[in-house]
Amino acid sequence: MKTDRRTLMAGAGAALALPSLAEARMNVGTRAWYEAYVAAFNARDYPRFSAYYAPDVQFFGQAATLQGAEAIVAFYRGVHARIDERVDVLSFVGGGPTRFMAEIRTTLVAREDWPDFPTGPFTRGEQRQSINFAFYHLADGRFTRIRSARFSPLPNRPSRG
Repeated sequence: MKTDRRTLMAGAGAALALPSLAEARMNVGTRAWYEAYVAAFNARDYPRFSAYYAPDVQFFGQAATLQGAEAIVAFYRGVHARIDERVDVLSFVGGGPTRFMAEIRTTLVAREDWPDFPTGPFTRGEQRQSINFAFYHLADGRFTRIRSARFSPLPNRPSRG
């Protein structure tokens, strides 16, 4: 399949999209700014949430270790094709415009059986929740390093569909 320059440029533009005007007016590294990022993530708005990433961002999560904004977006596109995921901010500890920490609840619901899911076999309709701590480092208003660690799994249950 041949890809022309216009298609490549359109794709690059989407990957480098900027946060909305309202988000840009928020103070970087504040809870409101972070919640705007989480809202874009939950909406699967890949161009908008990836705009929060520095091009060479490092990501250390339970299911993957990734380097670069494009790798993170590709990972989540693949995951979201098979599961529904929602992140809720439970608490936020600000550290200024260069770092902060959040306590988050992650809810995953399998849309199909996924026997080799990175954190263990996942059955269609199964729901998993966990409480996680996420640490974020920023430079120039973008994430440069994201580290996530599970604090506590919550009881798994079938999805209410």
